[in-house]
Amino acid sequence: MIERAPVHALLFALVVAPAACRGDDKAPAKSPAPAAIANPVTEGSLTTLTLTPEAVKRLGIETATAAVETVSRTRSVGGEIIAPPGGSVTVTAPAAGTLQNAGGGVPRAGSRVTRGQAIFSLFAIHSPERNVRLEAERDAAAAEAELTVATQRAQRLERLLADGATSARALEEARAQQKVAEANAAAARARARELASSPAGTGGALIVRSPLDGVLQSVSAAPGQAVAASAPLFDVVQTEGLWVRVPLFVGERNDVDTSKPATVVGLGAATGPTLTALPVAGPPSADPATATSDVFYALQSPGGAVRPGERVSVLLPLTGAEQSLVVPTAAVVYDMNGGAWVYEAVDLTKFVRRRIEIRSQAGTRTLVSRGIDAGKNVVTAGAAELFGTEFGAGK
Repeated sequence: MIERAPVHALLFALVVAPAACRGDDKAPAKSPAPAAIANPVTEGSLTTLTLTPEAVKRLGIETATAAVETVSRTRSVGGEIIAPPGGSVTVTAPAAGTLQNAGGGVPRAGSRVTRGQAIFSLFAIHSPERNVRLEAERDAAAAEAELTVATQRAQRLERLLADGATSARALEEARAQQKVAEANAAAARARARELASSPAGTGGALIVRSPLDGVLQSVSAAPGQAVAASAPLFDVVQTEGLWVRVPLFVGERNDVDTSKPATVVGLGAATGPTLTALPVAGPPSADPATATSDVFYALQSPGGAVRPGERVSVLLPLTGAEQSLVVPTAAVVYDMNGGAWVYEAVDLTKFVRRRIEIRSQAGTRTLVSRGIDAGKNVVTAGAAELFGTEFGAGK
């Protein structure tokens, strides 16, 4: 066995060597690529738009330069729309009784009401003799009748005294009674006029009215319901002259310039319509749990754009100024997802759409964080037309 081992090793070497030589002559073939892209394009070429000179003239393209300017410092924080003190009222029952409709029915929650509008009729629980309005009208009529009788008696005694058929003392007593009747009648008439403007209605009902112009926030009672005195009936809140409450971290409050107006926009609508809010002196309020104190602003003509209790974004002016890249607001266009873009004018006929990140807006200027370089020309007039042309809506 020991003598045959070298023979086996020689045979194995003779078999393996030719195979190895054949493998060196030709390398194994590469596997095909998993995907093939024909005519690949870059992302920049997808946002490039080239027009003819005639198209540029027809669209009325105008450009402006993106520049770094000195702008007022601002900070965006959250705020809450609130009714000013006294602008939200809970109306209660003036007495125990039964509620009924007041004329055209009880308005539903969310309905607009005016100051003095009748909401409920309350029939108080008392004896029929307690109907003060009817009693006042009855007293006024009785006083008028007594005055008429006293006046006629005085006139008769004057004629009798002229004929010598009565005494002067009787006439004097009649005139005194006439003056007393005049005073009683005047007092009864004044009391009747005063009660005519009171909450009392016809048939002894008390009319519960809205104390201010606004919207019914909730209605806590229904017609036919018996209520106790001081039971809540409805809540009304005004929708004009609303305030914005802005909680600020106590360490940042000194940075806010409370002498300047703030800008208010709805959450998620930073590019939509804005509202101006002027600083006002509000009640001193703070939250020790969050280490914040409140500042208040009064909205100018919200016109129903916001509601009490709504959360909003407030752009507060800060003390001092800073440098920021600014483009005209007219140059910014938005896609269906809310992305902001501008068209950079590379030359007279070539335009590149660039995505930008908006920092804030100040009137006709938009402050840009990134997306466009200073000194670049951006399209102002005709930007929307370029956007429509690129996506097939333009002609």
